[in-house]
Amino acid sequence: MRKAWLSLSGCLLMIAATGCSAGGGPGGAAQPEGGPNKNEAQAETASKTAEAAQTQGGKKTVVLSTFFEDDFFKDAKRKYEEKHPNIEIQLHYVPTDDSRGEENLENFIKKTNTQMLSGKGPDLVEMDRLPMDTYVNKKVLANLSDMMEKDPEFKKDQYFHNILDGIKLNGSVYGMPINFFLYGLVGDEEAIRKTGVTFDDARWTWSEFSETAKALAKKGDQRYGFMSYPAGLLNEMVKNNFSLYVDQVNRKANFQSEPFINLMKQVKSMFDEKVVTEEPRQAYFRMTDIVSPADYILTPKENFAQPKLYSRPKGEGQKAGDFFRTYRTMGINEKSAVKKEAWDFIKFLMSEEMQPSPERAGFPLNKAVFHKQVKQLLQTGTVKAHELGPLKGKTFKVTEADFQGLEQHLSGAVYQVAFKPSKLEDIIIRESEAFFKGQKSAEDVAKLIQNRATTFLNE
Repeated sequence: MRKAWLSLSGCLLMIAATGCSAGGGPGGAAQPEGGPNKNEAQAETASKTAEAAQTQGGKKTVVLSTFFEDDFFKDAKRKYEEKHPNIEIQLHYVPTDDSRGEENLENFIKKTNTQMLSGKGPDLVEMDRLPMDTYVNKKVLANLSDMMEKDPEFKKDQYFHNILDGIKLNGSVYGMPINFFLYGLVGDEEAIRKTGVTFDDARWTWSEFSETAKALAKKGDQRYGFMSYPAGLLNEMVKNNFSLYVDQVNRKANFQSEPFINLMKQVKSMFDEKVVTEEPRQAYFRMTDIVSPADYILTPKENFAQPKLYSRPKGEGQKAGDFFRTYRTMGINEKSAVKKEAWDFIKFLMSEEMQPSPERAGFPLNKAVFHKQVKQLLQTGTVKAHELGPLKGKTFKVTEADFQGLEQHLSGAVYQVAFKPSKLEDIIIRESEAFFKGQKSAEDVAKLIQNRATTFLNE
């Protein structure tokens, strides 16, 4: 069920990159309690009333805007307000269902863009479905790196600082991820061991992966590295090294380049040499994402009887490291009159007090919370699979040995994956087909993708 929910969420994200037009609201505290559209993240929350309340010594209001209703934020609001009776956290979200999900998301993005880009909008906004690069370019988000440096209570070493370093735009953090996901390859450890083939997945490139897969196929029972299709694999590899091909803040593309042309040729050779197959065949590896300590146990077992998580191969210019994406990424409106309070609430969201269940989606950015989650699973001694998933509710015993390597992967995650589906993905997938089918040269396709991507980025 967790994977299904994330899939639905991912489908809705497709709209996020298509609605980036400027428009209209300042971000002070919030819309008055009981005002119109109270539960929707489309109110002009930079209200004069909030500023007046502050000057008169009244209760300060911080408006948090999200697309989905989220029990995590409801729980945080309740606990935070109990500790800070002089502050109210208003949660604005969009009531939605599957039948109107895409329409509601499109409206949410357009209205939030309009408000934020005209100096209005909420004090706090969850950025997972919004164009953060545009907001940074237009200087509508507060610089959180500055806030961290000026806050003596914030200790960077208490968090997975590699994630904070990996999400910087223009050298600074503008969105604080409360959680993150890990991307990797799950492999058939037993089948790999039997071949006697060794490799260093922490550092391997796609070229080295190809050679490893060939050696495995030659000595073992499986014939392929993993399953995919050419245009899809190309798109995945671009997302894993997105900053090489797209300057998100300055809206510039770099597809008509030697790295991208070579990447297309490399993908084609991987299929020509049968390293990767489009057929539903047994393979040594499968692409995967791991979203929690419990998921680290369960998801690999959905694929192989004796699995192991490996690092994904690296692209052009990438050194050793794992891949990640952020989740519940919080941005502060630069125009907010309650930035100090908004920042304090973000810190509370990351605190041990807000420790989520180890089964909930998202590794915590806070290391202490992560360690508590693992300890909780070890004390329980078992992890139960989802009833409707491939493992059909099966229960697995867990020991410390089962979690070996997890923290190393998390601490080594330095490459942020571009996870928001966008028109760029459609351009790459559609246009590259002509090369993979032998209809156009790699150079011609790269030029076409460059032109279309540039047009899109400048819309």
